[in-house]
Amino acid sequence: MFDIFKIFKSDKPTVLVVDDEPNIVETLQDRLEMSGYHVFTAANGEDGLEQATKCSPNIVLLDIMMPVMDGLEMLERLRQTSDNTDIPVIMLSACSQAEDIARAKAFGIEDYIVKPFDLGELMDKIDNVLENKKTLVAV
Repeated sequence: MFDIFKIFKSDKPTVLVVDDEPNIVETLQDRLEMSGYHVFTAANGEDGLEQATKCSPNIVLLDIMMPVMDGLEMLERLRQTSDNTDIPVIMLSACSQAEDIARAKAFGIEDYIVKPFDLGELMDKIDNVLENKKTLVAV
């Protein structure tokens, strides 16, 4: 009987939100969960790497400017781990400098969105990235 619950839970795409701004994390978590996603969160890159290892997310939403370890360092380390090289990452950051964007893109991110962002557009991007990934896996 309990196996039924495992099936439903595993069908939900998993999103890891890594951001040190609690109101952004809460807003994203609420909207993602309402849209049927399973959400894990972390407030810095170090915790984000740990969560990525534990939860094997289908996609990561990642800020740059955070304490302990910033998002670019987390992204670099994430890409160095064989289990995490193909996880899609969307950067969400107030940083709009060309060098930050270029560095993030060098690690193969899916998109770079400057804060403040439109939540509806972000949700569409997440859905599209996951749909494209599902299509590539099926082929």
